[in-house]
Amino acid sequence: MDSQKYLFVNFTQDKRSKDHKTAKEIRTYVMQDIGKTRRKTRKNVKVPLKLRSSPPPLAQSMLDITSVVKPVDSTVRSVQGEDLEVESHTTERSVAVGLSRPFWDQNPLQFLDDRWGMDPFALYTIALALDSNTTTSSSYAALPQRRQYFLFPFASANSRSFRDFLGSPIMRDAVVRDFGKGMSICLRRYASGLRCINSSIARMHPQVSLDTPVMMAIIGFICYNYVCQDFAQAEIHFAGLRGIVDLGGGPDTLPAQVRLMIMWIDITTALMQNHPPHYALPADLLPELPPLSLESSREMENTTALMLSILPEMPSVVHVYRDLKRLAAWLETPPATPGTEEDSLSVSLFLDPIAHRALSDSAPIISITSSPIAKACALAALVIIILLRRKHDSFPGALPSYSITITDAVKNSGMDGPEFLMLRLWLLTIAGISTTERNERQSAQVKLVAEMRAAGLQNWRDVIERISPMPWFKSLWEEECTSLGEDVMSQLPLSETATCGISYDHAA
Repeated sequence: MDSQKYLFVNFTQDKRSKDHKTAKEIRTYVMQDIGKTRRKTRKNVKVPLKLRSSPPPLAQSMLDITSVVKPVDSTVRSVQGEDLEVESHTTERSVAVGLSRPFWDQNPLQFLDDRWGMDPFALYTIALALDSNTTTSSSYAALPQRRQYFLFPFASANSRSFRDFLGSPIMRDAVVRDFGKGMSICLRRYASGLRCINSSIARMHPQVSLDTPVMMAIIGFICYNYVCQDFAQAEIHFAGLRGIVDLGGGPDTLPAQVRLMIMWIDITTALMQNHPPHYALPADLLPELPPLSLESSREMENTTALMLSILPEMPSVVHVYRDLKRLAAWLETPPATPGTEEDSLSVSLFLDPIAHRALSDSAPIISITSSPIAKACALAALVIIILLRRKHDSFPGALPSYSITITDAVKNSGMDGPEFLMLRLWLLTIAGISTTERNERQSAQVKLVAEMRAAGLQNWRDVIERISPMPWFKSLWEEECTSLGEDVMSQLPLSETATCGISYDHAA
């Protein structure tokens, strides 16, 4: 008997039926409606949905993000039996792939992890997303005196569209809501990548260099360490990379892009530790800076003669100054297309050779036995290089504490003559804008005030005009220089500052 197909039961015999099966079905039927009425209404009722063949607008907008987060010009790595192998990936390949989870519940961090596969910079990119959207984690805490981002110039995440995506509200909400998920993704990728690298190294023939994917994976690890501010681990990885490169015959045997990446890491490490780079420059891959104008060339000749009159070991520093002057002229030249700006990769290809020369040729000058003023001039060049890198988010460390050394050297140099005024003002200005330590900045300000009083300079604009023949990046340092000028002018007597401005916008 099917109790769901009858509305009543014809029951005329004894109520105490001996057919237990029939009695049970009758009781079930009678109590069915009563049980339904006693049930409480469920909360958060889930309604099964069926997606249409064409995605709704919100889904389509998320699919469009795949064109940003999926690398189209890089080589994607896949893991097969603990070895790194190359999977060809071209721009013709479609990147707008379907989402594995419902589009309204897609975590951007998980999406990056899923779609980038074993790309060497996936770990760095996910860590960059965490670093860009939080200041609470001990591993990714933003240092008080640190740039907002560290961007590896050669990675896809350096593009403007990708930077906007990493800092978007969608990514920020995902990081704040579940920071632990991003950390677990990074740790899992880090452990998996280490296993792959170690396995490849263990199987490497002593006389054969490793494949490019293994080197790219190590470079990706170094970038990840830079984002995490783990410089000790980055140095360990770079030492291992150097061993692999040297075993294979040196960097000249590597592809051009890998050579440039190794050059960048080599110079970055040298800048942070103040020692010469390990490798020579790949001169065949680097562009040439445009020459100076006739007027700038004459100014630089006068500066050269002035500095050579101080000490005979100055030629190497003067050569660096001349290159920095050429770079400043190139950066200050308006772009051919209005509204565009120089990207960090273009600047790096011009700046890194200057940094290499400054670190290599100036090493003897920076030694303890050199005169203080020669050491200050060499350190000023390194400070300028680091400031330029930080302006383009391509220096992972904090500013070095060179400011007090430069200021003290100017105080004790004995170069009190008016012919050295330009050099003294320039060194003190560099020292003032390159530090966030209050006592170091105050020391440079006090000396600047004394120099201005002695020279009869009544406003900050006069200082900028005097130092303009030296390497100077007016548009890049406008904010820092204006702030320094305000502090310096506030320390002059009111009689001297009542009618003089401190605007840097109209400096010659």
